[in-house]
Amino acid sequence: MKNTKLALISITLLAILLLGGAVILLATGPKPLTVNVKFNPDTLDLGAPGWSVKTVTVTLWFDTGKYDGRDIDPKTVLIEGVLGPKGGWKRTWTERDWQLKAWVFRFNVSGSSLIDLLWMKIGHEGIPGPVATIPLTVTGNLYATLDALPFTGTGYITVYIPTNPPPPPPP
Repeated sequence: MKNTKLALISITLLAILLLGGAVILLATGPKPLTVNVKFNPDTLDLGAPGWSVKTVTVTLWFDTGKYDGRDIDPKTVLIEGVLGPKGGWKRTWTERDWQLKAWVFRFNVSGSSLIDLLWMKIGHEGIPGPVATIPLTVTGNLYATLDALPFTGTGYITVYIPTNPPPPPPP
């Protein structure tokens, strides 16, 4: 009886240790890769009419030689976790950028949607004007054949903030 109790306690403790180790291993996950981000245009006048900037092109590229823009899964790419490519993931493209000497991933975003996102960041973070450089984080994953490794990078847009912000959108 004593040996059976001792065996049950040992097996229970071993199971707890194994499950705890598995949970810790799963919780850590892979560290995101770093991607470079560039916006074009990289300066916006938030007081200009909304139609003045129809689209903004976002360019992503890796510094390392192991991955390049062709490895990015376009279905996963988001700016600040909310804004994806204009027209959906099918409107993205990869190309060789001879200036950067790298394969890059490019997509367009709606200028008005990006301006709305910038206004939300300005209001939420209390960014003062009249000129500010705002960081925007782009996240996503590589294709599943590359273990769907996550990536993240931050690009910057300089904005001219008018003294009278536009009225909030109607409810």
